[in-house]
Order: sequence, then C-alpha cells, then structure tokens
Amino acid sequence: MVTMTTPVPKSRLFTPAELLKDAEILPSRDQQHYLMTVMRMNDGDPIGLFNGRDGEWLARVNPTSRKQCTLTVQQRLRGQSTSPDLWLMFAPVKKARLDFIAQKATEMGCSRIWPVRTDYCQMSRVNDDRMLANAIEAAEQTERLDIPEILAFTPLVEVLAGCENDRVLIFCDEESAGDSTVNAVTALAAYGPVSKAAILIGPEGGFSDAERKLLETRENCLKVSLGPRILRADTAAIAALACFQSVCGDWVP
Repeated sequence: MVTMTTPVPKSRLFTPAELLKDAEILPSRDQQHYLMTVMRMNDGDPIGLFNGRDGEWLARVNPTSRKQCTLTVQQRLRGQSTSPDLWLMFAPVKKARLDFIAQKATEMGCSRIWPVRTDYCQMSRVNDDRMLANAIEAAEQTERLDIPEILAFTPLVEVLAGCENDRVLIFCDEESAGDSTVNAVTALAAYGPVSKAAILIGPEGGFSDAERKLLETRENCLKVSLGPRILRADTAAIAALACFQSVCGDWVP
C-alpha cells in the first residue's frame, strides 16, 4: 500500500524477473552501471521496478561493490495496466530515425511495433534488439508499465495476413495529402469506436500501385490523410498516433 511516507523512486527500470515482496533482483550489467556510476545510487536508495506483468514495485539498492549492486523488492506501488491495443506498422528508415520511431511509438502507447517490408522500402534489415532497447528506455522514462512487442521485419503481404479482420487498419496514404474528405481526425471520428487498430505508414518512396490495390480489398481498411503536406516517415508515424490517441485512444477522457 502506498502511503504519504512511501519514498519516491529516484529512477525506474524494466526487469524480466518476477516481482514480489522481498525478492532479490540482480540488474543487468548495463543497469548496474547506470545505477552505481551514472546515477551514483547509495545503499537503500529507492528505485521503481516493472516487468509488464506485476505492476510497479518499490525496491532498494544494495551495493555489493563500488560498481555493482542488487535490488530488494519492498512493496507494490501500482497495479498492472495495459496500453491500448494499437499497432504501429511502418516501412523502416535510417538508424537514427528508426530509434526515434521506436521511442516515440512506445511513449504514444503502442502495444506492437512492426517494421514492414514494402516495394519501395530502402532498408534491407532491421536490428530488433536495438529497437527493443529503445522501447524499454522510453517505457522506463514515461511511467509506462508494459513494453511494446517488437516484431521482425516482415513483407507487407504477410503482415496483412497476420492482422485480424476485426482490427481497423488505418492506412496513411501520402497520395491523399490535402484531401479533406479523408482527414485523419475527421475520418476516425466518423468511423466510430475503435478498440483494436493498426496504423500503417509507408516508405519515403510511397506505396506501390499493387500495394494500394491490395489494401483497398481489405476489410476494415480506413484510408486517411495526415494533412496538406507529405510528411517524412518518422513524422507521419507520430502524427498518425497522435490523431488516433486524441480521437479513439487513451487520451480520450
């Protein structure tokens, strides 16, 4: 139970370990470096822990040497909550901008981040581990209690096959830029309540004619415009997520 005297954690860390009272957690080497060298934690300093299953817990730092420590779990601060059933599917871009997408999609509440191979995609591979590390860091900093699922770089045809028919596919089509009839906010509001959604962002070269035809045949595919200008892929991802969250997501009161 959280009380007025409960210490405020000085930082938050994700751990895959089970969280329960009096458990001893061994942070990873990078986490120990962060706690002892970067944050300069002392014996007994409070820290928040979460694993995506057990809520958030208060733990205490136990230094075992100048650069190493363990963590003792003390009490639960918050029960587990989940993010909206919202996927971001996108054609990957250069490394720094890919890091940005993973971070911001996590901050914006995505439950799944799925890089997609399209006809005009210029990337041949994606570093899944790097994307996951960026997602974890973003979750730690933003008070989120779960980590988005990071899926492997997959051809668009296979991605669409793995997207359930009852999931609304929000197709952000750069050819619709400036078309007020498919404005994202207006289109989402008119569509009605959405409990499961997937936002699809294309590559810098856009979608091919064949891909557009494939998307047009799909059930529950909502083509939208993100405004009068053609946006870069990373900007489009954030703009689309903001539109969805403000109309259908957990930003709505």
